[in-house]
Amino acid sequence: MRLKVLLALCPLLFGAAAHAQFNVEPYLQDAEPQSIRVMWESAQAGAATLEWGTDEGLGNVLDSEGVVSIGGAMHDVLISGLTPDTPYYYRVSSGAVSTLTYRFKTPPLPEAESDFSFVAMSDMQQSNDDPNVFDEIVHQGVLDYFGGETSEEIALVLIPGDLVVNGNTYGQWSNDFFAPSHDLFAQVPLYPVLGNHEVNSTYYFQYFHLPENGSAGYEEHWWYKDYGNVRFMGLNSNAPFDGEDQLDWLSNVLDATCGLEHIDFVFAELHHPHKSELWTPGESNFTGEVVTALEDFSSACGKPSIHFFGHTHGYSRGQSQDHKHLWINVASAGGAIDYWGQWPQFDYEEFEITTDDWGFVAVDVVAGDAPQFTVKRLSRGDNYETLDNVCTDSLVVTKAGQAPPPPTAVAPLGSTQPPECIVLAASPFGAGPSGAQHGASQWQVADGINGFDSPLANVWERYRNVYFNQDTQTGASLTMEAIPGLPENAALFWRVRYRDRGLDWSPWTAPTPFFTSTSLQGDNLLVNPGAENGLEDWVITEGVAEALTAGECNGVNPLDGDRYFAVGGLCTESDVARMHQDVDVTEWADSIDTGTQVAYASGMLSNWSGADIPAIRMRFLDEAEDILGETGWFEMPVATWTATNIEATLPETTRFVRYEMQGTRIAGQDNDAYFDRLSLRLGSATDCDGLPTAVPVYAGSPAPLSIFPNPGSADLNVQWPGSVRPLQGLRVVDNAGRKVPVQWDGSDAGWRIQRGPLPAGQFHITAIDATGTTARATWVIPE
Repeated sequence: MRLKVLLALCPLLFGAAAHAQFNVEPYLQDAEPQSIRVMWESAQAGAATLEWGTDEGLGNVLDSEGVVSIGGAMHDVLISGLTPDTPYYYRVSSGAVSTLTYRFKTPPLPEAESDFSFVAMSDMQQSNDDPNVFDEIVHQGVLDYFGGETSEEIALVLIPGDLVVNGNTYGQWSNDFFAPSHDLFAQVPLYPVLGNHEVNSTYYFQYFHLPENGSAGYEEHWWYKDYGNVRFMGLNSNAPFDGEDQLDWLSNVLDATCGLEHIDFVFAELHHPHKSELWTPGESNFTGEVVTALEDFSSACGKPSIHFFGHTHGYSRGQSQDHKHLWINVASAGGAIDYWGQWPQFDYEEFEITTDDWGFVAVDVVAGDAPQFTVKRLSRGDNYETLDNVCTDSLVVTKAGQAPPPPTAVAPLGSTQPPECIVLAASPFGAGPSGAQHGASQWQVADGINGFDSPLANVWERYRNVYFNQDTQTGASLTMEAIPGLPENAALFWRVRYRDRGLDWSPWTAPTPFFTSTSLQGDNLLVNPGAENGLEDWVITEGVAEALTAGECNGVNPLDGDRYFAVGGLCTESDVARMHQDVDVTEWADSIDTGTQVAYASGMLSNWSGADIPAIRMRFLDEAEDILGETGWFEMPVATWTATNIEATLPETTRFVRYEMQGTRIAGQDNDAYFDRLSLRLGSATDCDGLPTAVPVYAGSPAPLSIFPNPGSADLNVQWPGSVRPLQGLRVVDNAGRKVPVQWDGSDAGWRIQRGPLPAGQFHITAIDATGTTARATWVIPE
């Protein structure tokens, strides 16, 4: 009785005494419906006791001798014989000192079909500049956000690695990880995986008792744990463990999971990203293989999946194109933020949003007849702005889903146009009975009705793309798409499908024919543009470049002909490589010197797994071969042959145009930067306005879309002529057909496009109304 009075009157004093007696206070591991583990580290060797019961009176005692550790003694006690989905209480005593009494709740049985919530956060290794962030994430973040009785609100916590700065520094475990998180993990079990900062330390395995169902000899390196209708999987993406043993185990577990009726979803965690927008050097090919396995599982078994990761210190959320699989970076919970502009970065098409901030992810899982889960990012802000659990991203994914109805092809429908003027258009998104919203469109062009396995163009357009603090999709339409880089004088087919925001795709439209006429640009001026003559006519200025046949040195298949360029090398490799060809354009000197000649560079670029970066650019040289100007590098780090196009006006006195390729190795041994079907052409600025249009134009005026002031350097006013027409979508592209992100304010009668940072030049505007009818105009911004 005296002890209880002291505890009530002096909880802080009691807690301080307990902390002195315990190097690490108790925390929960490996929860099952009828058992749970309690672990702690006493500050001295010797026996300890664990008391537990269904109420605060406890009544059951378990003794622990412990195992000697550097900090004192590690204790790992299994409480068994428990009732599923039931709250219990416990406390630990070492010597004459006891901890406070804590509460946990056992998981439900699978057949109970219980809903639950969990947290995922990573990379809480302490930053010297901001040492208290993890404590804040735990207390003002997770605990404040959920409120109520913690063990009722949160089922478990996933941590995809980097718990401490150096896993071999013993004191970091107790001081930097367990001390700030004790109020959470004394009530909720945690399931970490190894990050690179743990350095495979024996201390990691000392402090955690994870499920021992991994491969023999690697039991706690990879594992799985079921909770309700979810199978959680922990993986090790660190070398030398990132190999076939683990992938074989993963394949076998996924095969077994496919037939388990009580499992609706599979959520994996591992440390390294396959792709990372904020920090590309941290990417892992092994994680790419894991992603492929999860994608195949989700599509074959009808069970959506997620891979949670960290390593890069910020939040990212994306999705696979053809599968119901999410990619989620749940950092940073303490590590120094990887800010925009600080590291090598890239805007990957898979990711819908990336933010440089501290925070955590909460996931609410619904079981029963209509299983679904909701993902939410709760941000704590950054060094410049404090946020209090602001939800910056959310998404709902259902197991069954309901495919939206297929769109209708609007245009082109058998028409003929120059390849520079092709704009595909389809009907507005049909929400169907589910009331879904339009999330993405995929457009494809092929050279035959059965040629879509190897399309000439494949564009995946999403409703949102938050990158570098800007939504680059603002103002974009998902119901039409300009397709540059198509061959001239060709008979082609196109198709489109729509995706809702819950990751369900509609069926494809039927292949629709159209034709291209002669290009508005001139002939291809490059010699040996597809490596058919080896490296002839090309100059290597850095690293290694090769002309390879299909499969040579474990490479890919050429897009055209028998060979393709590998700039960076597969047979012999280099980190960075450059190769160029200079084209003499003296015969166009008159047009060049009046500022009216435009150069168009294009190429089909690819890599092996989405990591290494192929890029092209143009440089402009005078008669003495001095550099007059250059374009930026246009990068295309994707694993399928994809068109890259550059358009630039030649500076006056240009006499040579240098077409340059560059390959940069990001991951792996090979430098997988591939190039084929290269082209350099000259012509005047592309103007499609006077040509037959591929898209039906509003037939109320010879100038169908009114824009003013034009030419003009200020914001642009846009109006339908004649009558009021509600706007369904608005798209702006440059002369190369590249989408230009713009901000615009709309109304029923008209809109205002903000010029913002747009440079001088020509920009083509297409507006579409609710019926699919479009109108177009060209906006000229003078120098």
